[in-house]
Amino acid sequence: VWTAEDYDGAKAIWESAATDLGGASYGTELVHLIGKVYSLSAHQFLGATDAGIGMPSIAKWAKGHYAKMEKSADSNKAKRDGLMAGMKMMTLQQKAEKELAEAKTEEEKKEKQAALEQVQLSGMLNVMWTTTVVDITTTLHEAAQMVLHDQSVDKDTRKRRGYGLKHLGEIFMACKTPLESNQPEDAKKLYEEAAFAAMLETIKRKEEATRSSLRY
Repeated sequence: VWTAEDYDGAKAIWESAATDLGGASYGTELVHLIGKVYSLSAHQFLGATDAGIGMPSIAKWAKGHYAKMEKSADSNKAKRDGLMAGMKMMTLQQKAEKELAEAKTEEEKKEKQAALEQVQLSGMLNVMWTTTVVDITTTLHEAAQMVLHDQSVDKDTRKRRGYGLKHLGEIFMACKTPLESNQPEDAKKLYEEAAFAAMLETIKRKEEATRSSLRY
């Protein structure tokens, strides 16, 4: 639709899709993630075709977008780092297990058992979220590269696709959280920041692997 120059029609379809996806559980965070992957892919592609000097730095793109995110408190930063570190969750679980084993009264044992269960649940959710982010980023980035570098169409069409992907990313990143969402704002921020970090790391590793393979 976009490459046929029906820009308003394309935007209407994308906005509707973003709203529908955002209504699911953790949907807004996933829609924002998808938007960031599309935005970065388009940014790199258009930078290369417009300037002719190669793809813009991932770090440069990330700096501009990260500046738009609210600054987290130190406590939130620690939690965010924990989302990205599976070993930290293992350490917390071991600590909880030790405290449970050292508990003397029944009341203390119940308290420590509840704490252990909370750590286990949190760790499982964190690992699942990070794994999901990596899978989504890998799939979308590969799909974007295929669309943007499709040699079966001419250069102008590929360039229009790049601009379309850029606008699609912006629409998805602007998707608002549904009013009826009962997800705590702190949790939303933490998962978005963890997704942002995981996305950048995934794309960085993929591009490093690609450059390495081209050298040999």
